[in-house]
Amino acid sequence: MDLFRKEGDDRAQLQKMTLTGRYRNIAAMLSIAVVGLSIFLISIGALIEFFQPEFLSNVILDDVPLHYIAWFMITFGITIAVINVILAARREIEQETAESMLPSDAAEIKRQALRDLRTHRNGYARSSKVNQYLWNFLTLGIIVLSGLSSLFSAYGPVVPNWLPMTASALVALFGVIMVQFRVRDVWQLREQGRIEAEVLVADAHLIETTDNLAALKQVAALRKRAHALEMKQLNQLFVETTEANP
Repeated sequence: MDLFRKEGDDRAQLQKMTLTGRYRNIAAMLSIAVVGLSIFLISIGALIEFFQPEFLSNVILDDVPLHYIAWFMITFGITIAVINVILAARREIEQETAESMLPSDAAEIKRQALRDLRTHRNGYARSSKVNQYLWNFLTLGIIVLSGLSSLFSAYGPVVPNWLPMTASALVALFGVIMVQFRVRDVWQLREQGRIEAEVLVADAHLIETTDNLAALKQVAALRKRAHALEMKQLNQLFVETTEANP
């Protein structure tokens, strides 16, 4: 989580470029190689067309003249070079845009901190809701299927054999999911994270906006607390899982 970015920075930071520097260089060398090979093939095609040397066939691939393939390859190489230039220019523009979006005053720093901390809190809230609904669904499913399984067994031959077997299998499956994925524990853990993140949001409202340096110091302190919360969640989630399933 970055407390010093603007809303428009995500695209510039996360979607920096389709090709990295290394792959751009490879694409450039590939385009040069394709263009060079195409020129060579065009020259060979001209020799074949005008001088008809006996040691070379007039056509390749049976029915396709050599100069057609050469023109196709040179067009392909030029296209790669143009795309490479466009991507390089696009990256420069995005870098300039990202640099121009740096926060300039304490009020902007506070708005960024509030937005990012709310995003942090909302992530915990969504995870808490998902695990809550999953826990309730699995618990209700076990109760209902257990009751149906008992009814199916009571009626005996009237009920097809696959119905009690399916109900029992689903009860076992739901129980395994609840235990192995620690649905209730994760629900509780994420709900605790949501509450602690809500405290961070409340503290972010108290950031001073009269002094840029003071605002940065307060935001940095909140950021450290947010990362400490992430580490706490990480340790409780994975360390306890490892201890439960060594």
